[in-house]
Amino acid sequence: MTNAENPEQTLARQARAIWERNSEFWDNHIGEGNAFHLELIRPAVEGLLAPRPGEAVLDLACGNGVYARHLAGIGCEVVACDFARSFIELARKREEGVRRVHPIDYRVIDAADPAQLDTLGQKRFDAIVCNMSLMDIVDINPLFERLPRM
Repeated sequence: MTNAENPEQTLARQARAIWERNSEFWDNHIGEGNAFHLELIRPAVEGLLAPRPGEAVLDLACGNGVYARHLAGIGCEVVACDFARSFIELARKREEGVRRVHPIDYRVIDAADPAQLDTLGQKRFDAIVCNMSLMDIVDINPLFERLPRM
């Protein structure tokens, strides 16, 4: 048995490294939402998700947490995760000093890793959102297998 990576592992490692390098640029560009996010993405997602106060929502591949903070601001209980540790650190930094009834639970989770997905629990969420990120998940199958259970 060899320790060599398979092609999917190599792609996943490369994708994570790219986002780790670019997270600060992305955070500076997106901040609390740029025009694209605020005028196109957020309204479209709101129409589909229809989040309500008190709902438990999982924000997968949350990036700098801009949508997670919006959800928490309307009263949702939010778990927000990303596979790039630097994004989670930036999201937590943006949350510093904010007092919420339900603080956002930020976690480093790889949405392509079945074991990490399983740590999120079963039958826990009323809704799950993944904004503009599915294309960066090398193997989407573990996520799609677990979504109905979450």
